[in-house]
Amino acid sequence: MFTRFSNAFDTLAGIQNAVEAARLSDYFGYSTTQRGAYPFINLFQENDNIILTAEVPGLKKEEIKLEIKEHLLRISGKREIAYPEKASVHRLERRNFNFDRTIKLPVKVDANKVNAEYKNGILTVVLPRAESDKPKSIEIN
Repeated sequence: MFTRFSNAFDTLAGIQNAVEAARLSDYFGYSTTQRGAYPFINLFQENDNIILTAEVPGLKKEEIKLEIKEHLLRISGKREIAYPEKASVHRLERRNFNFDRTIKLPVKVDANKVNAEYKNGILTVVLPRAESDKPKSIEIN
């Protein structure tokens, strides 16, 4: 009877080890090209542009920082919530936090033509594909 339980526990331990190995192997995408899952983003291509939309509600555009280098786009920022000096806090669900996320882009981007807009908590970044990265037609003689 006890041998069946030891097999069940061995099976559960094996599952736990497999999940832990998957987490450590970057299966869930927590490598240097993505630190966590904030802000939530969508990344898609429209013509020769890569479009990124990110949810960053509750921030001012001055609190969001964008940097681009080669195939990487970095979004970082800091939200600070201030309370009156002598306020008595009864519930604290919204907190101060920092975020820093780097996204690997599928193409090389012309950094001089990047356009970013922040409206209603949504950051939209238009990333034009660099001319040097576009395919070139070759005429056959």
